[in-house]
Parts: sequence; C-alpha cells; structure tokens
Amino acid sequence: MKRIWGRALAAMAVSVVAISACVTNDGSLFIQGVLAPPTAAADGTCVYTSTATGPFISTGTLDVALASQYTPSLLIANQLVPRGESTQSRVETNRVQIQGSIVRVTSASGAELRSYTVPASGFVDVSSGGTPGLGTISTVLVDSDTVNALRQQLGAIGSGLVRLLIYVKVYGTTTGGAHVETGEYQFPVNACFGCLVNFPPDSVDTSLTQPNCKGGTTGSSGGGTLVKPCVSGQDQAIDCRLCQGNIACTP
Repeated sequence: MKRIWGRALAAMAVSVVAISACVTNDGSLFIQGVLAPPTAAADGTCVYTSTATGPFISTGTLDVALASQYTPSLLIANQLVPRGESTQSRVETNRVQIQGSIVRVTSASGAELRSYTVPASGFVDVSSGGTPGLGTISTVLVDSDTVNALRQQLGAIGSGLVRLLIYVKVYGTTTGGAHVETGEYQFPVNACFGCLVNFPPDSVDTSLTQPNCKGGTTGSSGGGTLVKPCVSGQDQAIDCRLCQGNIACTP
C-alpha cells in the first residue's frame, strides 16, 4: 500500500512540474522601454547601448513620407537567475535568444488595424545580483502595409497626425530550451506626412517661392557635414538637403 501511494505521489509531482513548465511567466522577460535613437556617428552608423537608464522615448514619430515602416530598438530585460556552475561543470541555461515579436496595431480608440508576427534577433544574458540582464533588439512595430494605408489617409504635407497604439510581445528560447515571452508592452506612435523634415534658414533660397530647399550645399551646412538621422522618417528630424527628390523635402 505504501508503494502504491509513493508511486501516486511521484506521478502527481511530475504532473505539477510539467504543468508549471507550461505556464507563461511574463515577469522573467520584459520590455523595459523603447530606446531613443542616438546621434549618428561620422560614418552614419548608430549604436544603441543596453543600459537601464536608457534614454527612452515615450512616444514614437513615424513620417510616412520618408519611411516604409517603423523599426525602433527595444531594451529587453531578463530576470531569470543564473543556473550555471563552473565547479560542477554545469552550463548556463537561462540566457535568452530572442526569436521574434508579436505585434498588434490599433487606432487611438482601440480598434485593431493589423496584427502580425515578425522575426527578430537578439541575446539577453541572465540577471546578476538581482539586476536583470539586458539586451537590445530592433523589430518592426508598424509594418509596410500599415504605412501604405496611412499614406493614403494622410495624403499631403501638413495634413496632421494619426495616433496609433502599438502592443508588442517579444519571445525567445532560453539556452536550456524553454520558451519565454514578455508581457504585452503598449507604445504610442504618431504618424504624419512630412513632419520630420527640417528646413534650416541656410537651406532656403529667399529669392524663390517659399518654402524651398534650394540654398546651401547638399550634404553640408556652414562648411560642416549635416547630421543624418539613424533611420529616415523615424523619431529624428532630417535636413531637407539630405532627402532631395522626396516630395516632402522638395516642396
């Protein structure tokens, strides 16, 4: 009889372990924020740093006259504790390989416009001393189909803003083979047509119809090199001399 109860209890324990392994734990992996784009280096590259202090942006800006999609960098935090132990030849199993993100795009009122899953790549280390491990990924939050629809809706320069609410989950696999995913992170994005194009005074020819972008030298300002945004049409203004040929930059 004792042997029967022992087997039953062992089976129950295995069942509990199996069930708990399937439960989603949104606290293990989470999105800490959307990183603010840095100033581009001289060669035009932008390097995002995985730090808990950011800087972050609370709202995105998407200029559909310039960009075909909205792809910011997210800071991902991993609170899983280390399992590796070098003295026992036990490898670390709680590092996370990011595989993709699940995105919902809604209107400001909450009506769903689009939903999709997109691949992503990134790596997040384990926590250390109670501090989460950090990593960055770049992922599509507003896809090209949504941008095309927004272009048709906005239609012209200075036609206002369309407010979107983006809901995103990031998922991946630990080095031990367990599936993990974040909770849903809400991020507002303002879409516009031409609002990120800047017309500096030295770019304007005052003898021509205003506004224009005919003054100065393309690619330079006051003898210096113009600063390029990390991604044209995304969160950073662009000098009109850097996007000549686009209707928003050559009015």
